[in-house]
Amino acid sequence: MASLTAQQIASSGLSPVLSAVAASDTFANTGREFIEVANGSGGSINVTIATPKTVDGLDVDDRIVAVPAGESRLIGPFPVGTYSTGGVSGGIATVTCSVTTTVTIGVFTL
Repeated sequence: MASLTAQQIASSGLSPVLSAVAASDTFANTGREFIEVANGSGGSINVTIATPKTVDGLDVDDRIVAVPAGESRLIGPFPVGTYSTGGVSGGIATVTCSVTTTVTIGVFTL
């Protein structure tokens, strides 16, 4: 598991940095973050954002986003009460990718 640090977007611009995905990645989530996932593999992958929330004792389905081969996706933001462990004021969000080879990720915040 890798802990990712959010990159601050500024009006002067940002040169985004993407890192290799791990089996599972986490990041501090305040509800203003989004991720970019770039798929360099030869097939489509699934990006799963965990939803640890329950409603009336039932699990909320995880968010799954497909990223076609050779493409990237910007995903988010992630409301804290749904996508984070640690309560409504902030917490940790968890992301997993169905393939880790040649797939990169970055976390960004406003």
